[in-house]
Amino acid sequence: MGAIGNTIIDLEEADSTNLYAERMLKKGTIEEGTVIIAKNQTAGRGQGENRWQSESGRNLTFTVILHPTFLLACQQFLINKVISLGVYDFLCDYVQEVCIKWPNDILISAKKVGGILIQHVVNNEMLETTIAGVGINVNQTHFDHHLSCAVSLVQILGQELVLKDTLHQLISSLEVKYAVLRQKEFDLLESEYCTALLGYNEKRRYNIGEEMVDGIIRGVDEFGRLLVEISGKPIQSFNHKEIEYVF
Repeated sequence: MGAIGNTIIDLEEADSTNLYAERMLKKGTIEEGTVIIAKNQTAGRGQGENRWQSESGRNLTFTVILHPTFLLACQQFLINKVISLGVYDFLCDYVQEVCIKWPNDILISAKKVGGILIQHVVNNEMLETTIAGVGINVNQTHFDHHLSCAVSLVQILGQELVLKDTLHQLISSLEVKYAVLRQKEFDLLESEYCTALLGYNEKRRYNIGEEMVDGIIRGVDEFGRLLVEISGKPIQSFNHKEIEYVF
């Protein structure tokens, strides 16, 4: 069982570090904790059909390969919590107003500083392999006009960071959270995740289809669905894209 970051594959360019990881895994087993990082991604991937846009050599864009064979397939959202909390803790060392926007974005003061993309390979009822892609805006100062909600650490801190140092800090943060998962301290992860979750136990506005409603997030269920109490009605569960935050 390798710690995250024991092996780092440093690429000048890749279409996508997640795709690169997929190709590696097809050739054979990869040591757990292997990190694949690229200075430039020509086809960086986001959720669904989205693309992750990142200026070459200015940000952190990498993938971690895990083998969480101790988890049932139905527990896979625990990996999402681990990666999100690892990124969250890393950012909290630099700035305040950090939060996790369900299901896969990391925000600073309501602007997107990072995102994750997680894919799983299942063997019978157990998880076999996880490919966890992470993108963090670090030193990029300009974003496309349609990315007005994006922000980077340099914009907030007013100074550039050394990418190599920030990578190792983030890897260490991810390893701490993954160790908690290995120890099966699920309740601790749940508590920390809810504390960091945007809208948890707070009344906010959401779009559900064409309707705008007031709701209170009460957590995330074991399948990764968002649990929301709307207008005093029984708590409802929502999949990705079925409910959207209103800012």
